Amino acid sequence: MKNERQTQSRSGRKEKLIVMACVALCSGTALAASKTYTLDADFSLGILENLNYTAVSNQLQVNLVGAGSKYIFVANHNEDTVSKFDTELNKEVARYRTFAGTGNGGGNPSRIAIDVDGNAYVLNREPGHNNPPQLLKILVDTAVDRNSNGIIETSTDLNNDGIISGAEILPFTANNDAGDAVFADERIAWAKRLPAGTSFGRSLCIAPDGKIWAGVWNQARYYRIDPSNGNVIPLANGSPFVQMTAWNPYGCTVDKNGILWSATLSQRLGRVDTATGAVSHFDGPGSTYGISQGGGKVFQANTSGSTFHVFDPSTNTFASPAALSFGSYGIAVDGAGNVLSSNPNGGVAKHSPTGTLLWQRGAQAGTSFPFGVMIDGNNDVWVMNLNTNNMSKYKGTDGTPLGLFPTGAYPYVYTDGSGLTTKNTTNNKQGTWTVVYDSAAAGTQWGKVNWSDFVPGGASVEVSTRAADTQAALDLQAYMPVTKNTSFAAAGRFIQVRTRMVNNTNNESPILFDLTINSKVLVCDVDGDGDIDTADLGLIRAGVGLVPVANDPRDANGDGKITINDVRACTLKCTKAACAP
Repeated sequence: MKNERQTQSRSGRKEKLIVMACVALCSGTALAASKTYTLDADFSLGILENLNYTAVSNQLQVNLVGAGSKYIFVANHNEDTVSKFDTELNKEVARYRTFAGTGNGGGNPSRIAIDVDGNAYVLNREPGHNNPPQLLKILVDTAVDRNSNGIIETSTDLNNDGIISGAEILPFTANNDAGDAVFADERIAWAKRLPAGTSFGRSLCIAPDGKIWAGVWNQARYYRIDPSNGNVIPLANGSPFVQMTAWNPYGCTVDKNGILWSATLSQRLGRVDTATGAVSHFDGPGSTYGISQGGGKVFQANTSGSTFHVFDPSTNTFASPAALSFGSYGIAVDGAGNVLSSNPNGGVAKHSPTGTLLWQRGAQAGTSFPFGVMIDGNNDVWVMNLNTNNMSKYKGTDGTPLGLFPTGAYPYVYTDGSGLTTKNTTNNKQGTWTVVYDSAAAGTQWGKVNWSDFVPGGASVEVSTRAADTQAALDLQAYMPVTKNTSFAAAGRFIQVRTRMVNNTNNESPILFDLTINSKVLVCDVDGDGDIDTADLGLIRAGVGLVPVANDPRDANGDGKITINDVRACTLKCTKAACAP
């Protein structure tokens, strides 16, 4: 039945496009800038994350097997920086300071969480002094123009060698014109310390509502953080934090039901209800370290020698099914539910959810102490090697080694730095398609975005836009949501459109058949609603005999008068048959 509806929808779309094309040609309408994306070649012009046009061609759908992001973020513990790494180009593209000082004993970043937009949240451990831990938000494709110069001051690979170093890294803070200390890198949205009296940040994750949960080890607390500004959000009972008494937080993940699962560096698995703050725990087999989730279950790296164990919340039971047996620190669960575990003696192994060994690969030459594990947008696997300051890349399907790439000092991160969890597990599976269109004219006024889709109940297709006169300046603009075929206000030579597609709870994907960007209709559109119809013709008739103002849409022929000839000219430009509104 669903395939029949999709076929009908596609057929209707084609008929609609033919009718629209006929109306446009027959009426003489000519938009200043217009672009339709509908074929595979069109969709390939943008950036796809967790979407594809290969399962069924000439349309977009959410990946059957979820993946991470194009960019991964890596915490360089011993130099107080975080690297942004392009996993398609295999290059480091930026490096951000997380602390005002430099070197070991400062911020010591290690916990990273990625939201559905790809922005990174980084928690400094800060064990070497008495300051509360600092939490930062690093923007992936937006920026804050703090000096209002229209340019993004940010870390970038100036010599294009794939490694960020020296002057390519900006200081943590700099002085503005008023002499005030501000964040030098404009990709850093904010940096906030957790409340006074807290110490040793060791846990970070994101809930389905987008709120950040940060845990401090020494006080055994979790704080709920507003992602827009870094402020603590009190719980419903008024308390500023969740207090644990039977365990301390060491890494966390939040499931679709809003339950936070916390590692504890012991046999204990912590549980926090993020809605109520209620706390409980379960005791399992062996000492644990990293934590992940998939298929409705919680997976923990086991340092006691059984590789990983699995907790089933539906039965509150543990299992240790892995075919291989080694002590593991890092763990990640891919979109198919398979488990990736780092082996501190070298390499990485991939097991099915039930423990069947799928492949195992030893350490690549020049590596030592494999630690964290991440899965990128192609479902390839990245392993952080602590002692050699580099990352190993393996092909996700069979473990073929794909190269060794440098990081900063001591890449101590074993949480999800790719966003796979939030895009596929914490929330309903989702993906984005982002494309930039060049109108070739500065100051182009944009009018409407229209699209054809098929959306199962509970799924969604959400479209947002931003515009600027240069591509570089797009990142200084915020995305604004638009409604299908409804006028909106934006101006600039370049328009960037982001389409987010979200599955429903039955994991049914919406489908995008086509998307059309149109600039604003200026001449004849007197009421400014993006259409030319009887309402506009009536306004032009009412103005016959008047002197037009500058750029007056009523003066269709540009002769400096408003006459019946303008009514006739605009009648030919009506956007619908018979000038229907």
